[in-house]
Amino acid sequence: MPRTPLAFSALLALPAFTSTTVAAYAQEIQWRHDYAAARKEAAETGRPLLLDFGTDACAWCRKFDATTFRDPRAVKLLNERFVPVKLDGNKEQRLTAALRIDGFPTLVIATPEGKVVGRHAGYVDGSQFLTLANKAPTPAPPRRQPAAGADAPPRDAKALLGSRAEVDAALAALYPGIAAALDR
Repeated sequence: MPRTPLAFSALLALPAFTSTTVAAYAQEIQWRHDYAAARKEAAETGRPLLLDFGTDACAWCRKFDATTFRDPRAVKLLNERFVPVKLDGNKEQRLTAALRIDGFPTLVIATPEGKVVGRHAGYVDGSQFLTLANKAPTPAPPRRQPAAGADAPPRDAKALLGSRAEVDAALAALYPGIAAALDR
């Protein structure tokens, strides 16, 4: 009889545990399929590109998708640190040729500006992939536009100097001992 409440409690906890576990494994890589749009996103966010070149007929590419790219650590890393781009090597022939890719699968890591900083041809498991991906440059902060007029010279330098003198005088009046010590 005392085992019934314990068993019932375990049954109540089971859905919460399984839904959390399933949610962790249900996450998928947010692949982009348009290289130009991915480059633009990388430039805006400062995150490097990870290009995954493969084909439908490539058995090792399918294994990558079924194993390495389902590893929760790889999913998290790619979604947070990279702009992941999945490209069909047969359909993206110009890009494949430009990057001198001659086999599949091939991973290419590039800066937001498109400069190749790493590549790997062939299959790797989740741990090997994490080692490769962690060698990539860390995301740069997004580019910010300077405030309007930030690079322009001050319009009235005398007014700025006058304002500084007023601030100095006000500080000296408030804190005469500190002002005297600073002037030494």
